[in-house]
Amino acid sequence: GLESGRWRPHLMPERLLTPLQAAKFLGVSPRTLANWRSRGGGPKYTKLGNPPPQGRQDRRPVRYRLHDLETYGTTLSRTEAR
Repeated sequence: GLESGRWRPHLMPERLLTPLQAAKFLGVSPRTLANWRSRGGGPKYTKLGNPPPQGRQDRRPVRYRLHDLETYGTTLSRTEAR
């Protein structure tokens, strides 16, 4: 944050976006993002909290790092330009 009036972006926590926010950022539907996750594709994501016990469905909230979306968006736009 701010220290002695100086801006220090490297000290700020990394911005995490919900799947809805990430979908809007990339210009795709939330369903497309969910499909990419289930197929092992799309941008990197993280799940918040502790993993469930063995054999239980993983219902942890999914979040995307803004940096990962920017990187993936660049890759996506290069692919579309071909």
